[in-house]
Amino acid sequence: MRRRFHLGVLAGWLAIIAAVTAPGPAAARDAKARHEAAPAPVATLDVAAFQTQAAQYVGKLVQVEGCYITSANSGGADCAAFRIADLPGQVDWNGAVPLDGPTMEESSFRKAQQICGDTGRNVQCQAEVSGVVYDPFGDMGVQGQRNFELRNARIHWLAEPVPHRVERHRTGNERSASR
Repeated sequence: MRRRFHLGVLAGWLAIIAAVTAPGPAAARDAKARHEAAPAPVATLDVAAFQTQAAQYVGKLVQVEGCYITSANSGGADCAAFRIADLPGQVDWNGAVPLDGPTMEESSFRKAQQICGDTGRNVQCQAEVSGVVYDPFGDMGVQGQRNFELRNARIHWLAEPVPHRVERHRTGNERSASR
């Protein structure tokens, strides 16, 4: 009997302590806000800077500006920069950032495959891309030169969509104005 009494008293004391020390709803919200991680600042790079600085951003979100989506296929796409001296029909890449297809944001990936499958500099494929820098060779333990890519990529399309031309079809019931 005495043991039950002590357990009851102990439970009562614990309930009182919990009630006195428990934060109210406002305090809980404030504590939660303090503990939520602020979004990490996103580094903004062009293709050339990505190629030289990617190693310092492995695992971090970056944005690559000034590129064209090219070579889109089921495996992914490239965010490519072109040299100023490019001539029509001649591809002269200044560099490219590979975009991992299986992890790419779905609508970005679908649009890239629909309109940016070739290696040319198409106006409708001008974009900025954000994603997490990944080092596939580093994960495999390969030493030496790296080939960094973006995973979980999202394409931010810069070109206005090309308007679809509406064609009028004659039904045969219309009369020519010249008659």
